[in-house]
Amino acid sequence: MEKSLCHYHPAQPATWLCRSCPRHYGDCCTPLNEDAPEETPTCPLCASRLEFLGAANSAQPFWERIPKFFAYGLQAGPLAFSALLALASLFMPPYLVLWLLLFSIATKYFYSVIEASSEAQRVAPSLASAFTGPGFSLFFKQLVVFVLCFAALWLAHDFDSEAIYWLVNIGLMLAMPASIIRLALDKTLGAALSPEEVGQVIKAMGWRYLILCAFLFILWQSPSWVTLMLSHGLPKVVLLPIASFLFSYFTVVMCAMMGYAVFQYQGALGYAIAEDDSHNGYPAAEYQRRRAIAEAEIRIKEGQSQQALETLTVALERAPEDLKLNERFHQLLFNLNARDRCLRHLAHYLPLAARSNPALAATALLNARKIQPDYLPDDALVCERTAGALLDRHRIKEGLSLLRNLHQRFPDYPHIPRAYLRAARGFAEGLGQIEPAQKLLAFIRSRYPQSPLLSEVDTLAAILERMASKG
Repeated sequence: MEKSLCHYHPAQPATWLCRSCPRHYGDCCTPLNEDAPEETPTCPLCASRLEFLGAANSAQPFWERIPKFFAYGLQAGPLAFSALLALASLFMPPYLVLWLLLFSIATKYFYSVIEASSEAQRVAPSLASAFTGPGFSLFFKQLVVFVLCFAALWLAHDFDSEAIYWLVNIGLMLAMPASIIRLALDKTLGAALSPEEVGQVIKAMGWRYLILCAFLFILWQSPSWVTLMLSHGLPKVVLLPIASFLFSYFTVVMCAMMGYAVFQYQGALGYAIAEDDSHNGYPAAEYQRRRAIAEAEIRIKEGQSQQALETLTVALERAPEDLKLNERFHQLLFNLNARDRCLRHLAHYLPLAARSNPALAATALLNARKIQPDYLPDDALVCERTAGALLDRHRIKEGLSLLRNLHQRFPDYPHIPRAYLRAARGFAEGLGQIEPAQKLLAFIRSRYPQSPLLSEVDTLAAILERMASKG
């Protein structure tokens, strides 16, 4: 089964489907509302309800999780159950009824492992779950399947053809995992025996089903191999519980693998299950922001720029101070060459960015200069912070232009010494112009003799003096 990817972000797996458009969407395009978890996302384009795909496109292949299946069997529940079977094999009286009851409990537990793993539950069923709830009849249903398989082999043997016998034998071995999976999921004998239902499991996995069968065969043989290696040095009274424990442990590993295979191919099997650690949603404000940004991005990629602007405008009316929304809105206006609207928005966005993220303010200022070459913010602090970000990015001339004659443009601004000290460093370090830097330092000394920055001014002045003398 080929995985579906997000229509707008091909590197992201699809988790939602709009059948009306049709479009596949990833989590990147469909944020969830933490305050309304029951709310189904709608298509950003047509507003139809989206169909949940679960983790069908994001699940890790089962053959890459082999170590995790072995670790799964080492949890408290499986280990306790395996220990119980080991003790039962040693001390249980030889009464058929008791053994049938034990097999019924064991089958119920193993099938509960398949079911839990198919839902991506990382915690294995507890020991107590083996004795409570429905599912004890699964042993007898599975027994019917085994009896019919043995009957088919018996009939194949009567043909006196080794080819026919092995063909039937291999066919039954290959179909058995799919039959077990069907019985675990549907709990009916009919599903376990139905060629159509069993075939659906095989078809969903394709050739990868053979990989599953190969791993299962190795795991099924593993307890026998280990027991055989131990049989030469251990008495039967010790070997029997060890063999029972190993049988139970490896069976849990096999069931975990079969269950996860269902989870991996859930889409083709008609299931939609998310992983336990999948994101459940965002708080309302974050959800609204992410949804607006995602929808605007989709609209832009669809060539619907005006609708994208409307989406962001509505979102900004709800959250006018949201930096990310304002940044996206500014970039969209700039890319659309909406000159007047972009400049009007800058009056709000630039101070917000200068306070929260001067690097964004620097980018916005550079964009503004492309629209209006002599653009200057009307706030001294915005000029200073944006200039600092520009100087850090080695955009020296643009940064210094914001600080030029700052004391004349904003005579009441209390941080002129700090701004001009920064400008002096820009002239000296960025442009290698010592004389303008010295004039700025002299201006600070004469006009602001009480400034706490005078020690830094003196230090920089001394450095510039040495540089001038060497030059």
